Amino acid sequence: MKKMIKILIGISIAIFPLTAQTVIFSEDFESGAPSDDWELYRAGEEPIQAVTMASAPAELDGGGNYVGMIWDEDVTYAGSAHALAGDVELSDYTVEADVYCYVNNSGGSAYTGLIVYADSGRAASAETGFFYKFVADFDGDNRFRLYNNQLSGWSYTYAEAIDASGFYEGDAWHHMKLAVQTLEGATQFTCYFDGVELGTYVDDGTDQFGNGKFGLWAFQNNNGLQGYFDNIVVTTSSSNIGNETVPLSFTLKQNYPNPFNPTTSIEFELSSGANTALDIYNINGQLVQNLANGYMGANSYILQWNGKDLHGQRVPSGVYIYTLSHGENSHTKKMILLK
Repeated sequence: MKKMIKILIGISIAIFPLTAQTVIFSEDFESGAPSDDWELYRAGEEPIQAVTMASAPAELDGGGNYVGMIWDEDVTYAGSAHALAGDVELSDYTVEADVYCYVNNSGGSAYTGLIVYADSGRAASAETGFFYKFVADFDGDNRFRLYNNQLSGWSYTYAEAIDASGFYEGDAWHHMKLAVQTLEGATQFTCYFDGVELGTYVDDGTDQFGNGKFGLWAFQNNNGLQGYFDNIVVTTSSSNIGNETVPLSFTLKQNYPNPFNPTTSIEFELSSGANTALDIYNINGQLVQNLANGYMGANSYILQWNGKDLHGQRVPSGVYIYTLSHGENSHTKKMILLK
């Protein structure tokens, strides 16, 4: 029987298979310049920029002084802009970010979103490549889109349209997340928007790829839309089910990174199964967030905190206390959020 844990985000309970998550990339642009890891998808594109928060159409609640911006400024590529990072051989990972989403933009359909499994060299021409993307299409279609692209002519061979009713009102910042996994003969995607799981979808067609880089995407046909992004985090997951080594003790480790902004990982080990909770408190002892609550078996775990409280609001800078309760035992440590 597969081991399961309950992870609480806000007040919604979701159940996931037991996995260990490792942060392999994060970017909040607070240095005033983008990471050197970002690269172009096609020759001649404008590179990603770090711009002031005041340059964005609206301020990101709890954001810092800078955000990332991509656009096809000279419309060399018909208004399509990309920023990629990571290894082309990378598979089975999750990319998430705060994304500025447009609604009924005056320049026409305006898409922003996330890229996975990208490789510009998968076709004979450097002008042709492949990637999947999960985007907010909040114009007349009122939908999220998950689809692939071969850039020889804006064609796609896999597409999902997901109803977006009730998920937005007007132009605003939202949190988008896309998990991708390579299966035998298929590629699986799980899409999230503002912490809500939209569904899991599978591409089992002949034109699919099981690895590639992650990234950001913005598009507005022949207009060069400015796409804004912040707090990008990429994690990989490796299943421990069936081949786990049982820890010898009940251990809570120091979060990493520490200090952090905006996301940190908390690792712990359980030598036996019991009801377990991982709670975060502010310095006044008030509960800020509950990351886990339920029965957890003997194993090693890594959970992430995105710096948001139970209501989905970003918390201020300061010292926070995290407590791991397991049966009748508990451990407590401090961590620092800096902005």
